[in-house]
Amino acid sequence: MKGYNSLVVVGVMILFGLVGCRSTKYVPDGEYLLNKVEVDNQARDISKEEIKYYIRQKDNVKILGFWRFHLGIYNLSGRDNSKGFNKWLRRIGEEPVLYDELLREKSKEQITLFLKNKGYYNAQVTDTAYFHKNKKAKVKYTIKAGKRYSINNLSYRIEDDSIRKYVYADTSRTVLKKGAPFDADLHDKERTRITENMRNEGYFGFRKEHMYFLADSTIGNHQVNDSLIIVKDRIQKQGAGDSIVNHRKYRIKDVYFLVGYDPQKGLQGGADYLKQFDSLEYEGCKILYGENLKFRADVLVNSNYIFPGDFYSQELVNKTQLLLSELQLFRFVNIRFRELEGQTDEQGNGLLQCMIQLSSSKLQSYTVDVEGTNSSGNLGAAGSFKYKHKNFLRGGEVFDMRFRLAGENQVAKDKSSFRTMEVGGDAVLTIPKFLIPFKVENFRRRFNPRTNFSLAYNYQKRPDYTRTIANGRVGYSWKSSPLVSHFLAPIDFSVINVPYLNPDFKKGIEDSFLKYSYEDHLISSSTYSFTYNEQSIAGNRNYHFFQGNIQSAGNIIDGLSSLISKSTEEGYNEVLGIRYAQYIKADVDWRYHIYVNKVNSFAYRMFIGAGYPYGNLTVLPFEKRYFSGGANSIRAWPVRGLGPGSYEETQLNYYNQTADIKLELNAEYRFKLFWLLEGAFFVDAGNIWTIRTTGDEEIDTKGLFKFDNFCKQIAVGVGAGARLDFNYFVFRLDMGIKARDPILPEGQRWVLGKRAITWDDMAFNFAIGYPF
Repeated sequence: MKGYNSLVVVGVMILFGLVGCRSTKYVPDGEYLLNKVEVDNQARDISKEEIKYYIRQKDNVKILGFWRFHLGIYNLSGRDNSKGFNKWLRRIGEEPVLYDELLREKSKEQITLFLKNKGYYNAQVTDTAYFHKNKKAKVKYTIKAGKRYSINNLSYRIEDDSIRKYVYADTSRTVLKKGAPFDADLHDKERTRITENMRNEGYFGFRKEHMYFLADSTIGNHQVNDSLIIVKDRIQKQGAGDSIVNHRKYRIKDVYFLVGYDPQKGLQGGADYLKQFDSLEYEGCKILYGENLKFRADVLVNSNYIFPGDFYSQELVNKTQLLLSELQLFRFVNIRFRELEGQTDEQGNGLLQCMIQLSSSKLQSYTVDVEGTNSSGNLGAAGSFKYKHKNFLRGGEVFDMRFRLAGENQVAKDKSSFRTMEVGGDAVLTIPKFLIPFKVENFRRRFNPRTNFSLAYNYQKRPDYTRTIANGRVGYSWKSSPLVSHFLAPIDFSVINVPYLNPDFKKGIEDSFLKYSYEDHLISSSTYSFTYNEQSIAGNRNYHFFQGNIQSAGNIIDGLSSLISKSTEEGYNEVLGIRYAQYIKADVDWRYHIYVNKVNSFAYRMFIGAGYPYGNLTVLPFEKRYFSGGANSIRAWPVRGLGPGSYEETQLNYYNQTADIKLELNAEYRFKLFWLLEGAFFVDAGNIWTIRTTGDEEIDTKGLFKFDNFCKQIAVGVGAGARLDFNYFVFRLDMGIKARDPILPEGQRWVLGKRAITWDDMAFNFAIGYPF
């Protein structure tokens, strides 16, 4: 009853938001609700979104572009602030934004300043407020930009002769180009660029504050002469005033690794705290540790770019921080430098002492999880045991082991149910370097490589078949930049065994291309993956994600088997009495997320993939085939319930459609409602197709990919979703509706708006996490 009452409350709240509770309910007399802010922008190369950022007062947030849902929630509260329910409504809602004339003036000033900084020195900004009898106000900002100024010339004035060569040597990389539009924001970028370059050249004390710009816009013809001034260093001396000196380069004198460092004890104990540490020296670096050193010394040195005798470099410090953090041996890594006053090297360069403070992490952990599962409406339960050791062989190796048991009750097409069981485990050993038969100098420090050894076994039991999959893989991963990562698995070997097939099931697929997927086979492949991911640096910004994969299987093993064995009577080769697959497969996955404001965002996704079987096995193995439908695909269809093409599976009593080609496009509008609740509207489109004839006339006619026909077979689904965002994970419920069904006759495939929607046109998907 309590749950029912909660649903009623939520329903009433949404209803009030829909019909529109009086939006000025809490607007005092003599005040106005800021109903709308408009921008009439004539600056062609400056977007309205950029200008709106400088508006100091914005109207209440909207979802769907018009619905002030959060203001409606706030207005549902009563006037008695002492009541808990009223407090809760006001906390999850948004109070009305009242028109403020001072903020209007501030906004005008900020927009004008922004435009001048962008080179629009003659810009004129006017602001007008419109007041209505219903206690609502509208503010309009009109921008007459005028002509934008451009850079005529960039000159340098460098007071310190000793650094002039470093600045001039890098001028080709300047962001201030002759003829480019003037933009004061580029001044800060140029100061940052030069500062990074100088600090990488050994100038430890060089800062952005040592530089400033003078811009002369009086030369005429809408042009600006830019001048960069770099001043000398200023050293404060007690009781003697400041000294103006040349900038100094610094070398590293000592490097100390403080393993097991406790920051709190370090502050309390000072220098005496380090006296209790034991020490050893390795490749010029001193390693201090509290108890027994639990890993080899080379683990630290191989993750280090900072060595005695080298010049200071901020870039190498950042790389060292990253490499040490990714070892997983430490809770935090803190790199500090101390200038050794009065000490210099033979050339007069300053000396630094480097202290790398490493707070130890717990090396071993295990977790036991019990969970309920829901795969497109199929309910089940699963349990897993996970074990991790972060220093397995005392070299920073990470060992992960997992065991999982799952059972699920699935629903067939005729609404009958059947049970499935899955048991599996895997073990992965990750070594923080490349294990290869030849030496790669400095690769560890440049690309943070990893070598992965993995073994996995999976047992699947269903009423119609039993299947086992054993896999072994050797892989290499590395990062060529903070945003770009690579993965190469030169050896990936799988053995698939089908010890049992239900006789009725076997008879049902005998004339289908699916029969090859339920025969014993092995896969020997090589895989390469490229990933570009901006999500980690996105924050409240737009970001891209791109992943490309290519896999080739069977070629090496085919060459070897042809030398040592003969073909079977059926015309294919075997290894250890098992037929092996040959194919090439490639796919790309691109995603783009647009952040609008704290409430609204858009997400887009495109997936294109194709696999071509050839040689020893003329169909893709079942494990490598594409499928469509389900919670992370086209959500109006169940998992494996769509395609290929316009083909409709009628022989089997459950969904199991797979194919060689997949095309999928998804778009989703997401909006936050209240508390943990979020909403979404989405459109999904795509399908799967076969790439070669299967021998089944109907599949070959309706499911074979053809350039002049595949667009007519695109399925389209629309729908809405509700999500609960707990920060660490998201519960998601999506309802998809078939808008275009390719199995229907041509000319009748559009469903939405053409006929009444039935339950067969809908699908409900419960899942964890966002779909993309």
